[in-house]
Amino acid sequence: MTIEQMIEAILDKLNIINKGVIKAEQFDGSKNEDLKEIYEFVMMRDSLSLAEVDAILDELKSLKTV
Repeated sequence: MTIEQMIEAILDKLNIINKGVIKAEQFDGSKNEDLKEIYEFVMMRDSLSLAEVDAILDELKSLKTV
């Protein structure tokens, strides 16, 4: 699965309307494992609390390289 596919799936699951906030181009391969862990966590959950969504978005923003 590509970075773009993971980001898109995460944002869809989090019901993020403005998907331009986090773009696949902002990530490089060096943080791929961290991104994959976030992806797997989000995908295994049926629902997420608002606090969890905020924490996940904060983590994604911290992984951005651009």
